[in-house]
Amino acid sequence: MERFSVWLSLVRGMKEEYIRALTETLGSAEGIYRASSGDISDIIPDARGMVLDDLFNKDLTKAEKICRESAHIGSRIIGYTDREFPRRLRQIPDPPLILYVKGRLPDMDNNMTIGMVGQRKATPAGLKHAKDMAYSFSRSGVIVVSGMAAGVDSASHMGALDGGSPTVAVFGTGVDGCYPSANIDLKRRIIENGAVISEYPPKTVGKPFNFPRRNRIISGLSRGVLVVEARIKSGSLGTAARALEQNRDLFAIPGPIDSADYEGANLLIKQGAFAVTEPGDVLGFYGYSVSPRSVPVEAISIPDFPEKETQRAEKNPDDENGRILPAVREKIHIDELISKTGMDPAELLTRLTMLEIEGRVVQYPGGFYELSK
Repeated sequence: MERFSVWLSLVRGMKEEYIRALTETLGSAEGIYRASSGDISDIIPDARGMVLDDLFNKDLTKAEKICRESAHIGSRIIGYTDREFPRRLRQIPDPPLILYVKGRLPDMDNNMTIGMVGQRKATPAGLKHAKDMAYSFSRSGVIVVSGMAAGVDSASHMGALDGGSPTVAVFGTGVDGCYPSANIDLKRRIIENGAVISEYPPKTVGKPFNFPRRNRIISGLSRGVLVVEARIKSGSLGTAARALEQNRDLFAIPGPIDSADYEGANLLIKQGAFAVTEPGDVLGFYGYSVSPRSVPVEAISIPDFPEKETQRAEKNPDDENGRILPAVREKIHIDELISKTGMDPAELLTRLTMLEIEGRVVQYPGGFYELSK
């Protein structure tokens, strides 16, 4: 029954080990509700304070009110102990105890899922990369999970919708809300072709703490997480941290080393995230091929990130990286390097970024570069 799931979700201070122990012993939210105080104390003997207070409190008034509000806005309730609750999400540290769902939640356990995150104040390139990547994932049957925030999140959902597969948006408000409000039409499209979900009941407004919390659900529902564009202080790095904590695969799109908009993504790559320059880098990692109906690689147009160019540089002296490496055998300033190579400055900086990530080139303060020793 939904009211028992809602009642359980309202228990304050419920630790992961408590919910797992109670569920294994009592089986369901209703079973936990109907258990005696003595039974509960035996199952979680170290529990104290408000956890026990709430578990011993059998008043369903608040839970029933939330159920009515949920029904009024047309949302469904899936509790932690329900069969429909995604197994992948149930296994994370600190799982949500309930999901409020508008739309139709796809089968998140038996389909490929990729989380896509990035900064709200995204660059035009970042928005295009997000939309094109999501489109190609979706055309290949992948479910894209994001947070419907402004910027990269919204572009990811748009690309996924255009690609034809369901997409899932995780809210930091109740599912009756829409943040930002300008995304009302996007929200409608997501509900028609997938679902918006939240662990927060209807009428919950967005609070600063809610959004970092919801990020663990984005990564928890996903096999892997792709960071499209992120500054050092971007909330996307928090999602990346949750992904690693949950043993999810982490991917990032690299960018120019002098761009603050890519500092976070470049840092993740340095720390071991997989560098992504095309959809096939992610799809191939899981044994998927890019759908022939997807945007062809040439049309995706990720001009800053040439396809695996650094892997061919030393083998082909005519290739752009082959022009860069001889010029940086001794320390050289970027202006002189542009002159020597004759390359477009933006293209050159991108190639240098890739070479630096590969550990073959070192950048020094003041715009100087040199081969790694």
